[in-house]
Amino acid sequence: MDATSDSDSIQSTVQPLKDDALELAEEQKSRGADRIQTLAKAVHGAAEEIGKQVPQAAGYIHTGAEQLERASRALRENSVDDLLRMTQRLAREQPLAFIGGSVAAGFVLARFLRSSSAGQEARP
Repeated sequence: MDATSDSDSIQSTVQPLKDDALELAEEQKSRGADRIQTLAKAVHGAAEEIGKQVPQAAGYIHTGAEQLERASRALRENSVDDLLRMTQRLAREQPLAFIGGSVAAGFVLARFLRSSSAGQEARP
């Protein structure tokens, strides 16, 4: 067996795994975009309610919801590869913003996972 056939064999084994991982990542990206869009709608609704009591705050809350809508749209319109490239570029060009965003995303994700698991445990 020569090196070329070993390389071909490895490639033929690894490629289906890569394809499966990419397909799973695309599905998760789509679900994430849906959840972010749902959250944006809820934030807009909250802004309307808060606006009745504190009109000045409603504009800021709507702006936050619009940012969520933009994030959802970016997820839908970009491939996983595009998102990885954008993330790598941000990490190189603005490392502090990248680290801060990563920490914030970690907190949000941890909180979301905790609330999701608590909700599942509460169901009979």
